[in-house]
Amino acid sequence: MGKVGNLSELSARREHNRLRQQINRERGSVPPAPRGETFKDAATRYMAELAPQLSCSTIRQKNSHLNCHLLPRFGTAALMVIDHSAAQQFATELRQTLKAKTIENILGTLFGILDYARKCGLRTPEVTLAALTIAPDQDTYEAPYFKLATIGKILAELREPYRMIFALDFESGLRAGELLGLTVADLDLEARIVHPRRQADDRTRVLRSLKTRKSASPVPITPEMAVRLMAYLKNHWRPNPANLLFPNRKGRPLKRAYVVKWGLKPALVKLGLPTYRVAFHAFRHSLGTVLANNKVSLKTVQEILRHTDSKTTVRYYIHSDMDERRTALEAAKIGAIAAIGTNVPIGTGAGT
Repeated sequence: MGKVGNLSELSARREHNRLRQQINRERGSVPPAPRGETFKDAATRYMAELAPQLSCSTIRQKNSHLNCHLLPRFGTAALMVIDHSAAQQFATELRQTLKAKTIENILGTLFGILDYARKCGLRTPEVTLAALTIAPDQDTYEAPYFKLATIGKILAELREPYRMIFALDFESGLRAGELLGLTVADLDLEARIVHPRRQADDRTRVLRSLKTRKSASPVPITPEMAVRLMAYLKNHWRPNPANLLFPNRKGRPLKRAYVVKWGLKPALVKLGLPTYRVAFHAFRHSLGTVLANNKVSLKTVQEILRHTDSKTTVRYYIHSDMDERRTALEAAKIGAIAAIGTNVPIGTGAGT
């Protein structure tokens, strides 16, 4: 560790303690944590003090992460033991059975608890998700989406209220819970604006707070959609205690799984379209893709979809199929350049 004359006793003891803890971890033993400073203590405090500020679905997700993965692994461990090495080993073991996105969510819960413990004055290692290495999934999955013409065919096959639900879903980009949580008071048809204020919890069927602060942003609609909504309210809407725009027979929010099962999927089967993993979000993805294909700026697409980060918009909500790629190549005259020096007449499209 150095010569006596060049190293203070305090530095030597600190380095000796670090080496001793490292050896203990390699042997599988860790020093007992001081009272109130185990990971379980920090997690309990986090869920009691901070979690109530989160949405119900987020709380359920974090509880699942804790009960299934975090507490069995780190429950009795001291916070200082959860350093970069421990987090990386944990992620590597999870990667054997879980997808990369799931592991990132679990680690997000872990680091959220450690960060809150640090703010409360407890000593915790400085570990971040960006510092860890997580292998990407080999089988990349692209979320389902529809072309504009296909959406028109789907809507033509639907009956009310499903036709109105998915038409508004596509045009507004609202999430399923936000859409099924709309009330008549949330519609401003003169200004052609929808104000999402609450979302329907699919498990409890009650209205709760929105996912993020950005989710409460007003959503514009077209004049045609305003006319369709007025016709829906006049001809199909039923008064109910909560004034829900799309109530079930008991006046409660519709369950999204039933809307997809009994409303959307029969139409997809009739049209010969795939049904695997197709749900409300397919229309939200379709909206982002249609806007991008029509040269709408990324910032505008982000605002319409109400994403906090534009990276989410680009990474998950803008798709490009083979026809779009081929059209882009033809518009850029790629084929004309490639045909130079050959016997293929330029502009004939023979290379397609």
